[in-house]
Amino acid sequence: MSCTSVLLTGTAIGPQRLLGTYPQRQEGQWMQRIPLFGGRIEPHQFKAIAAIARRFSPGTPLHLTTRQDIELHDISELDVGAVYQQLSLAGMATFGACGDCVRNMTIGTGCEFIPGGVDIWPLAKLVRDTLFNSPALFALPRKFKLSFCGCGQGCCRPFVNDLGLIRNPDGTFRAIGAGSLGARPETGIELYPALSTQEVVWLAAGAMDLFAALGDRDNRRKARLRHVRQRLGDEAFREELDRRFEAARHRLAVPELTLAGSKGQHLYRTVLQFVTGEISADEAERLAEFCRDKAIVIRINLTHGIELYSREPITLPAELVRYENLPCVVACPGNDTCTNGLTACRKLAAELATKLTGPSWQGKTIAISGCPNHCAQSAVADIGLCGCVKTIDGIRQEAYQIYRGGGNGRTRRLATAQETVSAEQVAARLMSQSQ
Repeated sequence: MSCTSVLLTGTAIGPQRLLGTYPQRQEGQWMQRIPLFGGRIEPHQFKAIAAIARRFSPGTPLHLTTRQDIELHDISELDVGAVYQQLSLAGMATFGACGDCVRNMTIGTGCEFIPGGVDIWPLAKLVRDTLFNSPALFALPRKFKLSFCGCGQGCCRPFVNDLGLIRNPDGTFRAIGAGSLGARPETGIELYPALSTQEVVWLAAGAMDLFAALGDRDNRRKARLRHVRQRLGDEAFREELDRRFEAARHRLAVPELTLAGSKGQHLYRTVLQFVTGEISADEAERLAEFCRDKAIVIRINLTHGIELYSREPITLPAELVRYENLPCVVACPGNDTCTNGLTACRKLAAELATKLTGPSWQGKTIAISGCPNHCAQSAVADIGLCGCVKTIDGIRQEAYQIYRGGGNGRTRRLATAQETVSAEQVAARLMSQSQ
């Protein structure tokens, strides 16, 4: 039976997860994750997702993730198959959104529009196609995440991926690898300073082969590529990766790519920030229609935002203007829907978005995770909040450990853990510390 058949019959959790479907904490309700490769979405696709949400989860907003996905929540178990079918009819595949496989590859949203940047999408697609045709694809012990940056600024957060590629000024690529977050986060290390596009593909194949062969299959908490590195030690890990890199070089015929540079045609950029990652179906449809009519390029970024690129100045419709110039507050769904969630992240995110305003908060990312797994990447944020339940002043209550000073996945720098305060005290504590 194919993965699609299993999903439509609703009989197996494993294959459903490979197709982006997870049960929520509410019995009988499900989440569907839609991976948007490189955050790229056409207006007609955005409009189709809005229509699907309106039909199968009326009143529930779309959720933008930190890996350029869109999630639909509160779907009835009986409608899971129909949602998948509707997405397929709209030309959107969901394989790799969840499960033990190659996850949605993230790509710097505006690299092809930045002076000196390149359109790295063709290279990412070649890597994806190669990995999806590998025998190791269905033999991974857990998820495998890759990211690509074509502007050299580390915008794709390479240090928190299993493999991150950053374009150098000379056109080669710097490879960072074996980083991840989770309850005990550790950022990645530099693997190779300068690779050709062919070598990037061979390295990705070799890294996935290594993970499939040596990843932990007994303890899921230690089943990421960085745990292989920790177990072997950095030097032995590099040697093992070198061996599999060379094996892929001799095994795979890969073309050398010439990546197109910036043409300077989309000079105008507008960022819409959705504080809890939520955009209503009506707003999504209105934005899709606006971008279609104005020939505006849409990109989903890594921080609950939608970036618009245009050849002309962008004047947003009145109903969307309120999403400009908002603070960058990232939050996972928390205990609203996630079975692991301990705290109400969305509630806190909405509060912080109204209170953390002014110049001192500009350019900073505030990341709120509802459990110690750091799903919102709080362990590397400028300000991270990690949810827990703790007895404070004799009362058992939701609380957050505060982290500060992370490199946002652009560098090896982890945020430093500080005090733990009740959820009700978070906003006041952050505001007092910024003065």
